[in-house]
Amino acid sequence: MKTVILKWNPSFSSYSMLDYLYEMQQLNKGRDVQFNWSIWDHDQVKEGDRFYWVKVGMYGQIGIVGCGTIASDCYPGEDWSGKGRETYYADLNPEVLINPDTLPILTAATLSARIPSFEWDRGHSGLVLTDEQADELDKLWKEFLEENRDALERAASRKWGSHDQIYWEGK
Repeated sequence: MKTVILKWNPSFSSYSMLDYLYEMQQLNKGRDVQFNWSIWDHDQVKEGDRFYWVKVGMYGQIGIVGCGTIASDCYPGEDWSGKGRETYYADLNPEVLINPDTLPILTAATLSARIPSFEWDRGHSGLVLTDEQADELDKLWKEFLEENRDALERAASRKWGSHDQIYWEGK
């Protein structure tokens, strides 16, 4: 099993922060949401692999906003940026999604300190980690979830307005 890092900059992505918040809300209501993402290392990523979703950019917190499993093999699609590049996508099955504007996230600074051999705050989306990097990231993520479990569970139990969803965890 591989671990792939999906990078997302809501400042210029075709997928906005409002899209993200709306889809978290839909998941929280038990509705089906179809996620897919562009994968740079498409020749290495397969259905069943693990992903971590990293928000990058200049605004707000930078770091992991979600994780889950890759739900399909990679397939070609239209370039999301409109530049006509060869682009491959994979479907996603998220397990955890966190609003980085309202809750703590596992920051790029922490990731860079513990796994300095990977560029966390910029670069292509859909890059595969080495086994050693993936093992360290899994440990970091478990530590982060445990340290923040109370705040995340409180957030999940709150009733919010249409775009105020701040945390979702699949059951």
